[in-house]
Amino acid sequence: MWWKRGFIILLSLNILVFVGGLIVLDSFPSATSSSVKKFQSTPDDGKTAAVQVVIGQDAINSYIAYALTQEADVQKIMSYAQIQFASTWNCDIGVKLLDKVVPFHLVLVPDVENGNLNLQVKSASMGQVPVPDSLLFLLLKHLQWPNWINLDANHHILQLNFTQRPQEPFGVRILGYSSTTQQLSLQVTMSPSAIAQSANHA
Repeated sequence: MWWKRGFIILLSLNILVFVGGLIVLDSFPSATSSSVKKFQSTPDDGKTAAVQVVIGQDAINSYIAYALTQEADVQKIMSYAQIQFASTWNCDIGVKLLDKVVPFHLVLVPDVENGNLNLQVKSASMGQVPVPDSLLFLLLKHLQWPNWINLDANHHILQLNFTQRPQEPFGVRILGYSSTTQQLSLQVTMSPSAIAQSANHA
């Protein structure tokens, strides 16, 4: 009878397709095989993501505010700091001396060198009283500066060695300063683990 024969033929074809599918599936590599593992990507905490940014004085002042609340080595020497960009930088800073906060106004000449920032003191005053550069550096050298900030008293320069500061949670490298645009160019690096932690706390 034609319909029985057709049923048997159709059933046989379905069985062949099913068996063929099992054979093809069995030929695929297992999830634990080496051929699959080599395509699996694992995070490399040794690598860092880098981005170049151009910022103005507002961003710098925000960074200083962050450092004053989050970095203990900066808190030891400063109570506050505010910078105004121009051809020279005008900086108002509260320095901690003998349990007192002494206000200084500094006029600084910025210079970028190998990713770091040198600030040469052009003039200084304490309150309204002018302070000779030699006396200023005599006072500054008694402060507990972070190990990435050096004083060149002979040339009246504050050396901010950003490449030597801790690179976690982020690293900073100074690229240049434009007195025309009054903007600072820098490179910021951050490890994948630090990025993940920042995202989790966002």
